[in-house]
Amino acid sequence: MLRPLRNYSNPEKDHSNMKKWIVASVLFGAFLLALPQVTQAQDRIRALKVAFITDKLKLTPEESEKFWPVYNQYEAEHKRIRQKYRPDQDINTLSDQEVERAMLDRFEMEEELIKLKRDYFQRMKGFMAVRKIALLQRSEQEFNKELLRRVQETRGKK
Repeated sequence: MLRPLRNYSNPEKDHSNMKKWIVASVLFGAFLLALPQVTQAQDRIRALKVAFITDKLKLTPEESEKFWPVYNQYEAEHKRIRQKYRPDQDINTLSDQEVERAMLDRFEMEEELIKLKRDYFQRMKGFMAVRKIALLQRSEQEFNKELLRRVQETRGKK
């Protein structure tokens, strides 16, 4: 004799499970709809950054052609290093030993980032004036400040 796969004796429980599935489906759908918007925003910010830095450094077309692939690689490595050392927990919830380890990790991260900057400085020196490389960090900071200002301005209007 075959047994039923499911016990239909409790319709309230089935209704509750159905609600959970519907809510989960709606949330997942909303997440999928939001992904292109996030990607579009990231692409727009990226385009603004490229234009901003290109303008501030007064890159020639030849310099741009060489600079941007190297800079993109630098940014990817910079992000990888920062994520590698990202703390898992809030510092206020850690023991003193864990806080000390987090501080030592932070120093290691900063050392890796300095090494990365030195390496890419040497690479860029091969095709770009040192003065332009020196302006790069300031231009990045100015762009980030301007981006933050615009975000705050936009949020203030809502």
